[in-house]
Amino acid sequence: MDNLGIVLLNMGGPTSLDSVQPFLENLFLDKEIISFGPVEFARTPLAKYIAKRRAKSVRENYALIGGKSPIAELSRRQADALQTRLCAAYGDTVRVRVELGFSYWHPFIADAMDALEQDGYTRVFLLPLYPQYSKSTTGSCFKTWRNLHRERGNRRFSVQSVKAYPTAASYVAAINRRIDEALLQFPEERRDHVHLLFSAHGTPVKLVEEGDPYSHQIVNTMNAVLSARSYALPHHLSYQSKVGPARWLEPDTVDKTKELAAAGVRDLLVVPIAFVTDHVETLHELNIELRHVANAAGIENFTVMQGLNDDENFIEALATIVLDRMARRAAMGDFAQ
Repeated sequence: MDNLGIVLLNMGGPTSLDSVQPFLENLFLDKEIISFGPVEFARTPLAKYIAKRRAKSVRENYALIGGKSPIAELSRRQADALQTRLCAAYGDTVRVRVELGFSYWHPFIADAMDALEQDGYTRVFLLPLYPQYSKSTTGSCFKTWRNLHRERGNRRFSVQSVKAYPTAASYVAAINRRIDEALLQFPEERRDHVHLLFSAHGTPVKLVEEGDPYSHQIVNTMNAVLSARSYALPHHLSYQSKVGPARWLEPDTVDKTKELAAAGVRDLLVVPIAFVTDHVETLHELNIELRHVANAAGIENFTVMQGLNDDENFIEALATIVLDRMARRAAMGDFAQ
């Protein structure tokens, strides 16, 4: 192996207020992320209609966090840090390049493929920035890559990938490092009373019934984090970001926060367990909207854990995944298509 291109896969986010509507349109065009059931034949006009209808309120949310999503910039920092780490590991033996491949806004997965192809890369590792696998996230990214690769004749790249890493040691350590940092924001005398509310992006219950492992892997991540902390603080799990009328995973994060406040909880640390990069769902949905809910309900000390972003433990987790998988393939004398 003399070259290795890494593609960090994620959803992406609008890079300006003007890009909010086309970003939403791309999202609703994805069959893996939302089902239109009996009106699937009208997906394209429906996606355009829903995106236009929701754009105003979503633009307002982005305006409150700086007028754009920070996900591209933060992901670029992750990519640069990972490239530095892998270059140090491989030295002069392997040429390494890390690209971003987003599903719904620039740089798209196709852009990453183009960049690697133009620079002469023939071996690729697909690395999702979704630690827990769902067909609606990682599955959708893989499907996009496969379709693009098939259109190009399936001869451009030899490909490896990892589907999930919900309990990877360095990933769990990165979460606990962020939790420790967040706990310092609470009054010292209250830190032993803080409740941890692990909030994950929800999915339709139908996905779970069809065998999607996401919700189980979320629990596995939470338990790994708590085990490393010796279950020292009370903890809870809830789900956010529901879209559409279908039944989604419960309890809802807003409802759970109100429930905890009614039960007398006054110190709450929200841990965005399914997100590795800060974006609108952590910065606005949790840190602004949920904060208002918590304060109104009686929570006195409320904090949202910072995203993992380019935390050194998280970068080490990503590097370890790549290095271990590639070492195993090399030992087998194989780099599978």
